[in-house]
Amino acid sequence: MISERLTYRAVTQADLDAFHELVTDEHIRRYLMDGNIFSREWAEERIGHSEALFRERGVGVWLTHSKSTNELLGFCGFVVIADLHPEPELVYAMPERFTGQGYATEMARACIAEARTHPGFDDLFTGVDEVNTASLHVLRKLGFEHVSTHPGHFGRTFMFRLGSEESKGNS
Repeated sequence: MISERLTYRAVTQADLDAFHELVTDEHIRRYLMDGNIFSREWAEERIGHSEALFRERGVGVWLTHSKSTNELLGFCGFVVIADLHPEPELVYAMPERFTGQGYATEMARACIAEARTHPGFDDLFTGVDEVNTASLHVLRKLGFEHVSTHPGHFGRTFMFRLGSEESKGNS
């Protein structure tokens, strides 16, 4: 996968150190990990889940790199969070130094486009904590609609859906 400024590569067990460093980054933990610090074994399991999701559904988690510098900027893709929704959910995350530059929107658009090339992704879902105003802005900009609210670790968690043009009635 590729987008305007980023390249994407499916995370593998060979990326364990880099992925674990990302998921233990303070900014990423605040918004995606409910503040928890997870072990290398947890990260290894998540990579295994991603690899399985790629085999089963054609999507999973990608590491994102800058096209110009090849620097690792974060990760994005789809994960199953059964507590919130049975279908794979869109996720994207990066350390704080990369925020505010449009990368989250670029990552999300690339993931959406890739998911749409696989069966079963007419409707895309994602959950976001109410306190994550930057992600709420990104999701609304991309056309996601709020469909439900659930109790979350830091207050309310909103579930959003992005339907395909067909499911929206071509609106």
